[in-house]
Amino acid sequence: MISGEVQMQVIPDRMPNKQCWMLFKVANLDRLQALQRGLLYMNSADYFAKLQGEAGAALRRDDLENVYLKLSSGIRDGVVSELALQAEGHDEIVLSPETIMTLHLPRPETVMVYCLGSVSAGHDGQIWGLNNGMLRFSERFGEFGTHVLRITNHSEFSRRLSQAIAAHPHLYSSPFFEGGYGQVDYVDFSDYSGPIGLFRKPIEYAWQREYRLCFGAEPEALNDRGALELNIGDLSDITEITTVESFTSNPMTLIQRSNRIIEGKPVQVPI
Repeated sequence: MISGEVQMQVIPDRMPNKQCWMLFKVANLDRLQALQRGLLYMNSADYFAKLQGEAGAALRRDDLENVYLKLSSGIRDGVVSELALQAEGHDEIVLSPETIMTLHLPRPETVMVYCLGSVSAGHDGQIWGLNNGMLRFSERFGEFGTHVLRITNHSEFSRRLSQAIAAHPHLYSSPFFEGGYGQVDYVDFSDYSGPIGLFRKPIEYAWQREYRLCFGAEPEALNDRGALELNIGDLSDITEITTVESFTSNPMTLIQRSNRIIEGKPVQVPI
């Protein structure tokens, strides 16, 4: 085993897609009622990477959650890549093809993450799971809890959240947070080499349709479990709660429209 320190800077990469048409949170009713009162209970990236022994741990744990970069050897698109080490005063050592190198986010125990579900199009413009204009949510959402809270006014939710973050003395931003919010991209990591960060997750989680919020919190802002309890004010006027059963059993019809600005007014055009 080889260990050591690496001085790391942010790798130029894409920003997460921030567009969405629907935001929701699945949990047990008491948790959602607390959220409706304005409490965002946020765990760290490190917490999700090491989670075990809790209800739903298998769904929520992700070993790569605190990993910013994964490098591996292999042949991709006809190009052979190798990993090598070179210590000062020594010859270069080419590592074996099975070697995988990972670099963690700086201070992942202070990188706070809040996970929502969404209906949104990816960078390719496609909506995952959409079939002939119909979208059905996975019954596996029932493994997260009994109810669903839907945010009915995204811009107002964003305003209240931004206001609470700006007023908090121990929260911080970082280029590693990639803008701080947006859709999660789902990637096949079996032969992947490159940036991972906070907005890429394994393809097997794609049914979760995650849209996440991320920012840093200094240790003095955290509770004794290492979580951040951020109150953004009452949300009852811009949220509604229903059961998971009704949410997953009733497919949603999506009608996609495109508008063009003509003489200062939006005019619908064929897609």
